[in-house]
Amino acid sequence: MLFINPYLLFGLFAVLIPIAIHLFNFRKYRKVYFSNVRFLRELQQKTQKQSRLLHLLVLLLRILTIVFLVLAFAQPYLPSATKTAPGQISVVSIFIDNSFSMEASGTKGRLIDEAKMAASEIAAAYKPDDLFQLLTNDFEGKHQRLVTKDEFIEMLKDVKPSPSVRSLAEIAPRQADLLNAHRTPSKSAYIISDFQQSTIMAHWPETTEGIAFYAVPIQSANTNNLYIDSCWFENPFIRLNQTVKLMASVKNTATSDLEKIPLKLMINGQQRAVASVSVKAGGNTLIELPFNNTQAGIIQGMVEISDYPVTYDDNYYFTFRVSDKIPVLAINSKDDNAYLHSVFALDSVIDFSTIQAKQTDYSTLSNYPLIILNDVEQLSSGAIQELIKYTNQGGNLFIFPSLGADLNSLNQLLASLKTDQLIKIDSARSAVASVNMKHSIFKDVFEKQGLSEENTDLPFISRHFKISASSTGSSEVLMTLNNGDPFLITTNTGEGRVYLCAVPARDNAGNWPRHALFVPAMLNIAFNSGHPVPMMYYTGTSEGINLGNIRPAEDNIFKISANNESNAFIPEFRRMEGQSVIFMNDQIKEAGIYQVLSGQKLATQLAFNYNRNESDLSLADNSAIEKLAEEHKEFTILTPGGKPLNEIISDSQQKKELWKWLIIAALLCIAGEVILLRTFRKNKAVSA
Repeated sequence: MLFINPYLLFGLFAVLIPIAIHLFNFRKYRKVYFSNVRFLRELQQKTQKQSRLLHLLVLLLRILTIVFLVLAFAQPYLPSATKTAPGQISVVSIFIDNSFSMEASGTKGRLIDEAKMAASEIAAAYKPDDLFQLLTNDFEGKHQRLVTKDEFIEMLKDVKPSPSVRSLAEIAPRQADLLNAHRTPSKSAYIISDFQQSTIMAHWPETTEGIAFYAVPIQSANTNNLYIDSCWFENPFIRLNQTVKLMASVKNTATSDLEKIPLKLMINGQQRAVASVSVKAGGNTLIELPFNNTQAGIIQGMVEISDYPVTYDDNYYFTFRVSDKIPVLAINSKDDNAYLHSVFALDSVIDFSTIQAKQTDYSTLSNYPLIILNDVEQLSSGAIQELIKYTNQGGNLFIFPSLGADLNSLNQLLASLKTDQLIKIDSARSAVASVNMKHSIFKDVFEKQGLSEENTDLPFISRHFKISASSTGSSEVLMTLNNGDPFLITTNTGEGRVYLCAVPARDNAGNWPRHALFVPAMLNIAFNSGHPVPMMYYTGTSEGINLGNIRPAEDNIFKISANNESNAFIPEFRRMEGQSVIFMNDQIKEAGIYQVLSGQKLATQLAFNYNRNESDLSLADNSAIEKLAEEHKEFTILTPGGKPLNEIISDSQQKKELWKWLIIAALLCIAGEVILLRTFRKNKAVSA
């Protein structure tokens, strides 16, 4: 309790006046003699007890009257938790959720427009000299300061929808940091949002004491949305003049089924496929979009669907690379391998070259998506390190061991690649018994040739290396011998892949290199050896984007621009383990296709999409928001109702004045004294 006129409290010393009157009241009683005084003595004793009690009650009432009057003139009041004392200013932080979900329709238009109106009403509840912070999901630098009320109102006009999303665990500390930097005791933070369950309510903040937080929910009753969740190729390795299938996942968060929604595929700006989509309520469906690829290089793609009012997730941008040539390098121990030459000469897409092991320039390995280590008997420690680095960065390594190989050096490489190792040579005659036709290398191979595994003459083997299983157990067996030994295995290593065969690619260990199955196996391994780059990235990503071995041409920089040559900027560039890595540092705000320029030359193209976290428009219900207020005592729910927010806030901030109640209490004390005195005199007269 505080006082407007606290100096008047010295008037409480006035209570000494009635106390002095009662203490120094030396009135003496007169004695009257009667013949029979028994009755008078009893009457006299009774009257003295009543008089003593009356005096004490009157004294108490007079003291209370003076106390209440003095307190009333001092004007006591109970201050509001956020009300400032005279001469103090308030510091207010207002967060406006400007994520894409706020584009949904509310009772008065778009939710983001209602949020801006609510922020304006909140500001109207404060004094002109109070300070304000405007905060959005973007966490922009210009919003990390306090501004005047007029500046705050002007800044509201610039708030626009953004792809950025934040949780309460990020928002509340950001507001608290700025407010706690100010010494004023009056600090308030408002969070205006639709309180979407999957984003802002995903993580709650820790307790932030000393600041009053107000949650202002502005929600839409309509949470329906149809959107493209993701896209991918059935086979990520795309060849020129090959029919490919693009898979698109479409989700429906509406409460009703949607039927025959048109969906189209655009490749390099031209429509290449159309489909009609039907999705059940709350479900999703997969759509196949086949098209024939006739161009080489970096290809732009976009899948588009129509939905309203939330449209930011109706487009899905992507890019993919189609190479007109696939470089393949064979590192030989001595002579070239005629079988490998004849196989790769069958397809003009493959650019096959060979080199002797001793003449290999290992710094150029990254130029080849597939390297065949053919019949190499011994590897130096430097070669082992370069091959490990090559596979970790996305290269594909095929190993045909030599029957006279130094197993120690070869197994050192295999162990470092975390794949199975070679033990010894088994001279027993055997044959291939099974082929993993589910793997992409052998998928559809038998079907295309009109054969089946049962009636096909599979390769026979005169001798082979036994392959031991590694401790990681991550290898996949592609071909198996009839004695159960693995014949051809593959292992994912880093970003690349390792293939290991149990025999060399020569006819001194069987007919494997002369068999008909050898051709499609080697060709498919070459076709699948391209290192698939991500089809797209999300706007606002902070992770580095690996461009491979592309180097900037001029001034050691790359330049990023949209296809319309707008929003051009220079990204952060680093050279890491022989790879070019760029960092966008949140400079890409809009979805679309962006060019990466090396000087004046197009190095590559990158696709960016808005994050789909907000596509599920499910909102936190009242119980979830109330639970937030229960678990975090500093949070209060401020629900817009019939009154504007400024009136609701002003009413809550008004101090409770007590002087009226004190005047009433003083009057009651005076009335009580009068009643007591009149009642005593009346009883005394009746007794007489």
